[in-house]
Amino acid sequence: MKAATRRKVSYVVKLCNEEQAHCLGVNSLAIDNSHCNTTNNEGGVLYSAGRDGIVASWDLHLKVTQNDQDKWKLDGTAQAPLQKTSCKAFSQMHTDWVNDIVLCEGGTCVVSASSDRTIKLWKPYSDTPKAAHTIGYHTDFAKCLTYASKPGWVASGGLDRKINIWDIEKSEAALSIDAGPSHHYTDGTSEGNTVNPTGTLLASGSPEKVVRLWDPRSGKRISKLTGHTDNIRALLISDDGQFILSGSSDSTIKLWSVKAQRCLTTYETHPDSVWSLYSDHPSLKTFYSGSRDGLVNKTEISGQSISDGGESECIGLFKEDSGVIKIAALEDTYVWTATTSSSINRWLSVPPIERRQSLPRSEFNPEIPMSALIKLPPAKSYASQVPDAYVASDTLTMYAGSVLSIPMSYQDDDVDNDESLVPLRSKPDYIIQGKPGITAHLILHNRRHILTKDTNGEITMWDLTKCIQVKNFGKREMEDVAQEVNSLESFPAWCTVDTKIGAITVQLHEVNCFDCEMYADEVEIPSDYQIREDQRLNLGKWVLVNLFQKFISKELEYQEEGLIRFGDDQPDRPDSIKSRTLLQTSPEEKTDTTPAVPTPSTAAATVAPNAATTAATSTTTTTTAATTTATPSVSAEETPKLPLSAVTTNVDQSPYMPTSPQATHFTGPFTAPPNSTSTSQPDYFSGSHYAPVRRESSVQLPAAAALPQSPSSPTSNNFMNRLKNLSVKAKLTRVPTNEDRPNEPFPTISPSTSTTQQPTISEEPQQSLASAAAAAAALAEKVAAEKAAVEKAATEAKIAEESRLKEIEESKSEAYSPPHLEDFPPLKIPSSTMIIVAEESAEASTGMDLYRGTVDSADEDADTIIDVAPSWLLSYLLYNKTPPKETVKLTFILKPAVGSNLDELPGGPNNRLLANRVLRVRKLIQYISEKLSIDDESSVQLLCCDTILTPTMTLAAIKQHILKTSGDIPLCYRLKELN
Repeated sequence: MKAATRRKVSYVVKLCNEEQAHCLGVNSLAIDNSHCNTTNNEGGVLYSAGRDGIVASWDLHLKVTQNDQDKWKLDGTAQAPLQKTSCKAFSQMHTDWVNDIVLCEGGTCVVSASSDRTIKLWKPYSDTPKAAHTIGYHTDFAKCLTYASKPGWVASGGLDRKINIWDIEKSEAALSIDAGPSHHYTDGTSEGNTVNPTGTLLASGSPEKVVRLWDPRSGKRISKLTGHTDNIRALLISDDGQFILSGSSDSTIKLWSVKAQRCLTTYETHPDSVWSLYSDHPSLKTFYSGSRDGLVNKTEISGQSISDGGESECIGLFKEDSGVIKIAALEDTYVWTATTSSSINRWLSVPPIERRQSLPRSEFNPEIPMSALIKLPPAKSYASQVPDAYVASDTLTMYAGSVLSIPMSYQDDDVDNDESLVPLRSKPDYIIQGKPGITAHLILHNRRHILTKDTNGEITMWDLTKCIQVKNFGKREMEDVAQEVNSLESFPAWCTVDTKIGAITVQLHEVNCFDCEMYADEVEIPSDYQIREDQRLNLGKWVLVNLFQKFISKELEYQEEGLIRFGDDQPDRPDSIKSRTLLQTSPEEKTDTTPAVPTPSTAAATVAPNAATTAATSTTTTTTAATTTATPSVSAEETPKLPLSAVTTNVDQSPYMPTSPQATHFTGPFTAPPNSTSTSQPDYFSGSHYAPVRRESSVQLPAAAALPQSPSSPTSNNFMNRLKNLSVKAKLTRVPTNEDRPNEPFPTISPSTSTTQQPTISEEPQQSLASAAAAAAALAEKVAAEKAAVEKAATEAKIAEESRLKEIEESKSEAYSPPHLEDFPPLKIPSSTMIIVAEESAEASTGMDLYRGTVDSADEDADTIIDVAPSWLLSYLLYNKTPPKETVKLTFILKPAVGSNLDELPGGPNNRLLANRVLRVRKLIQYISEKLSIDDESSVQLLCCDTILTPTMTLAAIKQHILKTSGDIPLCYRLKELN
């Protein structure tokens, strides 16, 4: 059974025409040097992925030249300074952190993994360079990626303990590997993956401190490498699959032999946790490593092979201000680093050992001091195993396949490494500047404005309804600014706000989206807009109708063409079929969607004679029966009916790749909150604008003919049988059953007419017998005729009822009744504002995007929106219907203030009154003036806890900010004191 899912609508508030730069830390980097501009011989593209959900590409403008194999490489002879790096593409591909990216298919594809659980494919050189396609997802954060170039697949690892292998061409999962441990006492989440180019060996690391080796073709585990004492954060594998490098939070880097399944060397060149490794050498003879303290080292291993035992060295290149999460290098010349900063630094590397002496001294080839250099002993090569008798028991380490290994460190060779490396370089060669991002927020009392704090410490106020920045307060404490700008207002929450991507994401849920109402004069609206007295404004409705106005217009165009793509009855049907049941104009297609009245499976084809005769001869008495729903015919899998409060939100495929089938892993009903059944109390203060909104449909079903639909039974009138007839469409009447009718005896033949009795010889009895026989025959004919008439009437009534219900269902779906912009004050939301529809599941740690577009593209994306939007949203946008909810009211007491000459109100001093929570003090003063016959309302003051109340304060604001306790609100009135 799959977990229930819920869908929410979100929109992102940010400045228009912002500079294209990351606003939070960068998590991943990738270099592409295969695409170059032959006009000016410039090339190199850097891809970056950040915690702001952005995937960007940057033109590096590096001087390049072609080698003998027609491949591009850096031009070492170019003396001209490099141009500034420029932004080539900038895409908000995810709604959460992007944890990793890889380049595929010669740099033509970019695959990203995010904490929003999705794996996405971006083709920057295709016909649609801005489109991102979702190729799959995890049930928890997707953390790392690796690419096998020869078979052409990508493997992703996540916190759900799964390694999924994705076929890029088919945009689907080819294999899923359970990477968790055999028991559940340790964490088996995947923190790092790597694969060799041929795709024959896959390695994964995790907090379990073990490197696991997998066969990606079968999904079976080959072996595991044990030796680290902390979480394994980074992995590299040689092209031939013979060697593996692993970086761990235990501050070590280990070199493993896959064939021997043992550790060859342990490098202890970092004083802190090793977070990242990078190498573009086929045999890993040169690699870069970065640690939590920001130190980046370059390690070189000399010799023909990594295990030949040649001399090795480690150079401390530079040190960042924060932990190095990812490293990308180009031809041992430039190194880019990703850190918790929004900026990307480019550093100069150093030449390889064999070229260092032949090249002239320069900024690129400086004299390396001994403080920045460590000579490393050669890696230990194990040609044969050590006999068990010569190995101490405390140094034995068991590996898969019962292979013994002795992990060795170069510190065994009396090398003093107590002092850390002193970095060679102190400042970067170039910086791709980032910008500040939002890290904290506070919603103000008016529920429209929000304070944010960015990474620079600056406080800014934003308007959530207009999606604009209101004011910048500079570098101040957020609490001080909140006390300065907050007012004595109290409104219920209508949204939630998330700033995890460095921008304001406003999330709307069905449970409270339409809860917040305020007076229109409290909102900043144009001066030429005429406001009615005490006109109230629902913030959720106001924002939604302006966000989706183009979508509404597009659906009205479809309606004019005869297509109704969402019926007002469809929230009670599975969402998976809601967009397919289109009302067509052709009679043949209409026939397919004709609703049929459901009949009980136990119904008989004919009516019993007794019942028929009784119906014909008894007095007609009708009682109210349960309602009946006309439901369209669906497939066998969709036949079972859902609960009345359930809305199934199934999606057949991802909106980012319409041609790519997606498994509906997160289907299930979303159960709406039950309505309150508490008895409402009279509310004197409810004027015409306080009248409750009618939630029922504008078209009511008429009562059906009072005819039986099934045979009566002795238990047909009990409580459980009545429940079986419950539905949501109409209230039909039924003919009373035998238990409902007066006890009328059915005509029977007297025992004296029985033919089994012996006749007498007298003539009178013979005449009496003949007369009785004739009467019985006449009665039988009469009963048969009445029976036929009743059956005919029942058939005709049933046909008429089906036709009537069909017409009503069609009429209900033939006319949208969306909300109109004229009903609301003007609201200009920027056309570039991003709209997101996401799905949340109890079995997943975070939501997953189903649709992402803008206010301006809502009409173009109407097909996707109608398919993935939640039913509560479509019901409001297309039929102006919102989920029913009990109005929140507060109780209060009105009495004269101490020392006042005013009389008590009718009902005495302890008379409890009830009113809507948004009732203003002005209305209460009017009520007092009316009851006490006071001509000048302005002379009356209202107080609570000796605090004079302003006319625009509401009961809710008084209770929250002045009374600050539960219970009735004590209010006192008096006349204003004359100065």
